[in-house]
Amino acid sequence: MSAFSSPRRPFPQVRPAAALATLAMTPLLVSQAHAQAIDTIMQQSTGHALGAWAYFLNAFCWIVGSIMLIMCGMGWYQHQRNPNAGSRPGLMVAAGVLGGVLLAFPFLAKTASFTLFNQGPTVTGEQQQMKFDK
Repeated sequence: MSAFSSPRRPFPQVRPAAALATLAMTPLLVSQAHAQAIDTIMQQSTGHALGAWAYFLNAFCWIVGSIMLIMCGMGWYQHQRNPNAGSRPGLMVAAGVLGGVLLAFPFLAKTASFTLFNQGPTVTGEQQQMKFDK
């Protein structure tokens, strides 16, 4: 006998009193369960996700930029010790420039957002209507 043709029901029957109690309590719960709660939860979770992304991006820029600057310094030291060792100055200059850009990126992003928009990036979840002039 297969599981689909079993005479047992997987869930017990709902008693008429429980169904009646549920119907009687529904108007009491309607005022508590509204769409604003979902909007607030989504706004908070979006803010947390964007905050986590900002922390990750800052950490990435600091760590990778620092490593690249250290590699640039060590490569330049090796090149000065033995110019024929095969270290290429072009790669060291590129590592120095890229490391400097990565270290400066968090500061540039914050400065640009404060300079251009006079405020930091914020997520409010608020909807706004676009208006066009003639």
